[in-house]
Amino acid sequence: MRYALVILALTAGCKQENDFYEQTGSDTWRQAENDQVDILFVVDNSCSMAEEQATLGAGFTSFAEQLEGSQTRFHLGVISTSFDYTDPERGKLVGEGPLFLTEEDPGYVAEFASRAAVGTGGDDQEKGLAAAAYALGPVANLDLNDGFVRRDARMLIVFVSDEEDCSDDGALLGLSGEECYTRRDELVPVAEYVEEFRGLKDNLEDVQATAIIGVEGSACQNVYPSTRYRQVAELTGGSVNNICEGDWGEMLTNLGLNASGVIEQFQLSKAAKPETLEVYVDDVLIPQELRSGYSYDETTWYIRFAPSAVPPRGSVIVANYTVQPGQPSPPGL
Repeated sequence: MRYALVILALTAGCKQENDFYEQTGSDTWRQAENDQVDILFVVDNSCSMAEEQATLGAGFTSFAEQLEGSQTRFHLGVISTSFDYTDPERGKLVGEGPLFLTEEDPGYVAEFASRAAVGTGGDDQEKGLAAAAYALGPVANLDLNDGFVRRDARMLIVFVSDEEDCSDDGALLGLSGEECYTRRDELVPVAEYVEEFRGLKDNLEDVQATAIIGVEGSACQNVYPSTRYRQVAELTGGSVNNICEGDWGEMLTNLGLNASGVIEQFQLSKAAKPETLEVYVDDVLIPQELRSGYSYDETTWYIRFAPSAVPPRGSVIVANYTVQPGQPSPPGL
């Protein structure tokens, strides 16, 4: 009996030591040197979107200036949020002439504005996530959208909508758009779309989604917050922007910067204790400060650089930290 007690005491001691063991993590990224990007705008074509489509077209010059300034080689396409699962041409890029626009098309800015005006006669069950996944997927790219997605290019998906995504895989067929809000549990989980998007590229960091959507506190009429588009953006390191802003010039400038490959967010491989984070850009320690350095999101494991501190193209970013135990991995990681 005495021997057993000694063994028990030793075992307890080992457990105590394990409880205090702290694991460290380290991640390294290189700001993209790749100057190729495939850009898909997914534009809501429901009855309340005429003004927002016009604002997008008017502000696109700010986006294009960033692409041209960085000499980015791009494929640029537009689809709407209407997605009929029985339509053989669902997910097809809109527009007459070339299937998608590139930097070699001299009038691409005006042509994009024309294509972004996708109309207001679309389905009131906006299926932007399903439409994007299909338009970018292997089936459509062997036929309808042949050549749009390049395996070695980065990808930026921009969702523009004043309502919630209703990608349901047919579960709400024949019902009103209101059911997209009251029967959310029947919609396809957001994580499935994040995995589909990331599976299109060899490097997870080469895929980013952003959202221009209704957010909590939006001050304009007929605009409703979208948690699903927000989640896709946050889980891929993209930005969430307020669709109610009157001038989209600044937000489209920032989106154009991201499209050029100079991104502002990087996802850690493990959850970090925020107070232990040390982030370096080309061996220079960057402060954990919202306006002049970076911030850390404990839910998605992303570090986000302030606009003035975004690492330049080709730079090396290193993050060292102590791991926060017991944190569930974000979807798609």
